[in-house]
Amino acid sequence: MSKTLSCLLLLIITTAVVSAKDININSIVKSSVESKKHLFIFLHRTDCGYCESMLTFTLDDDPVRELIEGKFAYLSINISENDRVTYKNFIGNGRDFAKYVGYNIYPSSLFLNKKSEIVYAISGYQDKEQFLDVLKYVDSRAYKTIGFQTFKKKNKQSK
Repeated sequence: MSKTLSCLLLLIITTAVVSAKDININSIVKSSVESKKHLFIFLHRTDCGYCESMLTFTLDDDPVRELIEGKFAYLSINISENDRVTYKNFIGNGRDFAKYVGYNIYPSSLFLNKKSEIVYAISGYQDKEQFLDVLKYVDSRAYKTIGFQTFKKKNKQSK
């Protein structure tokens, strides 16, 4: 009986370790630099209705998805999973990574530059129109010279 229990416990532990991913943000940033793209990290969790809505209604919206695919390197981190995340000198799980970077409100969208610095981040649910503005703001690198609200006002006036 104890041998069967030991085998079962070993199987559960092995499955948990095998199913966990190794997410090396440092390497992903290096490859995004080669393609001249910002890295977009979407932090979410399994039991979050706002996260699921953003995945379904915002990130899967055709114009949003096309802009992300064309202009960004994309990384989805579900903090409910037991993935191993490496970022600069940090190594830990997704939940601890979110705390480490100061964005442990879900969903959160982080945008990193070629130096692995967070150049813009926004927490909470964003509908497709709001998020398109965010993507355009980061892609245009307007964050270097003006704030997001000023960018939005200028964008609305030019339409």
